[in-house]
Amino acid sequence: MKMKILGLLTLLGVMLAGCSQNQSGQTLKIGTTEGIYAQVVEKALVPALKEQGYKAEVVKFGDLIEPNTDLADGEIDANLFQQKIYLDQFKEEYGVSIEPLIEVPSVGLGLYSNSITSLDDIPNGGLITIPNDELGTARALRFLEQQGLLTLDSTAPTYAVNEQQIESNPKKLKIQPILTSQLVASLASGDLAIIPDNYVIVNEMELDDALSEEQLNENLKYVLTVREEDLDKDFAEALEKAVQSKTFKKVMEDEFQGFGE
Repeated sequence: MKMKILGLLTLLGVMLAGCSQNQSGQTLKIGTTEGIYAQVVEKALVPALKEQGYKAEVVKFGDLIEPNTDLADGEIDANLFQQKIYLDQFKEEYGVSIEPLIEVPSVGLGLYSNSITSLDDIPNGGLITIPNDELGTARALRFLEQQGLLTLDSTAPTYAVNEQQIESNPKKLKIQPILTSQLVASLASGDLAIIPDNYVIVNEMELDDALSEEQLNENLKYVLTVREEDLDKDFAEALEKAVQSKTFKKVMEDEFQGFGE
């Protein structure tokens, strides 16, 4: 009888330990910036964490610096707002110990037009507006190269190339870098615009309306990021499981059509 009771107590202890781990009640602070990835955090990540017993507080930032510095300082537990290439550049510049935990579904630049419905219909001498920041310009030009619309200097750095390094432009396209925030408005006067995902969503455009989409490599995928010292913590494992969960994937399929894996 004593052995049976001891066995039951042991089993109960294991069950309680499992419940405690899954229903920890720990509140995670997750940083993000206004826009599409704030919606991903709120609509997909938070509910998936809740299923594991974690509460989540979403902390929104107005710039691209504080989400990483606050993470490094322990003010938040994780963030989701940046591509791996930006994270790598930030770590090199600021010397912070933060690391990508897992990639999330990502969507890159898209080529949009109010009047053109096919790449084959792009006119000779057509005006294409692109982002004017260094990385945005380089990505846009590489994107146009992917589409066979121009070729770039083969010796130019992948993410530091600019319009002066265009080697061939068969359609004599007019490429005009402008403020990213003005790209959607530029469609009223230009033929095409290369627009980042965030600006497509906030302007209530459809990602699927793009004539073509940027092919993302690993450097351009968005990542959920934590402190290096927290990579093996239980909450980091919970974050990773949340992104891989059926709940997260279903929300992405239902709410964010056009996102890649």
